[in-house]
Amino acid sequence: MSTLQKDVSPPPLTMGPLDLGPYVIRHLAGSNYVLDVFQNNAASGTQVIGYSRNSPNTSNQQWKFVAAGPENPGWWYLQTQMSTNFVITLEPNMTIEPRPLVMMPKDPLQTDHQLWCLQSTEKLGYWYIQSKYRASNSQSPMVIGLTGGESGASAVAGAISFIEFEKQAWGFVPMLPLG
Repeated sequence: MSTLQKDVSPPPLTMGPLDLGPYVIRHLAGSNYVLDVFQNNAASGTQVIGYSRNSPNTSNQQWKFVAAGPENPGWWYLQTQMSTNFVITLEPNMTIEPRPLVMMPKDPLQTDHQLWCLQSTEKLGYWYIQSKYRASNSQSPMVIGLTGGESGASAVAGAISFIEFEKQAWGFVPMLPLG
């Protein structure tokens, strides 16, 4: 480089908080079920289930991806559009698998139980929703699925399955904000 040329770097990219959504999170496995906060219940610890999509749309079936911040790049909270702003959480103090999913306030001490990322499936437009809990190369990742094919089946996180991926695959339908 000559002395007349300057090393000109572009200014650093800056952006505000990255909130994505709201979305309806739709199950692939031959159903019309979406992730739903059971009975639109605003209490902490309320179960997440698979349920038929409501019409008109309701906030207990709408979700936002909220960035976890620079200490957890690539990980997201799945936050309800309900007024509680609770996030999907692996049931605390539970060791059985698959583990139930419940709604809880964000807790900086529970990020392994509250953070999620997306992993592609073999079906275009559908994703595994992977928990940060057990996210390592030495253990099988835990992803969201349903306990059965009926309406009201519990949403759970269990070991990823590449053979029956349809049971753990989810699509995202963009929604206009409620208002």
